[in-house]
Amino acid sequence: MAVLIGQGFTAENDGGERQTEQVDSAVVAIDKIDINQADPVELTKLPGIGTSTAAKITAYRDANGPFKSVDELLNVKGIGPDKLEKIKPLVTLS
Repeated sequence: MAVLIGQGFTAENDGGERQTEQVDSAVVAIDKIDINQADPVELTKLPGIGTSTAAKITAYRDANGPFKSVDELLNVKGIGPDKLEKIKPLVTLS
């Protein structure tokens, strides 16, 4: 996954004059989190996943074996369709 950051901004200086600065666009690669390998601490880096839900993800994985699809996260209490859609682009399976 890549995130585009900084294309430019406009600000006023102390004299009230508007100044525009062009900033080169930067693409930053973000490593996906492997839900079959991640520990609870790593899982909490996902949006909407706190310590309780992270523990439930690892407990589900321990009880049922590796996730076969990202959609299987819907079987974890605390993860519904909306939360899954937010984290889906940020996770992977090994």
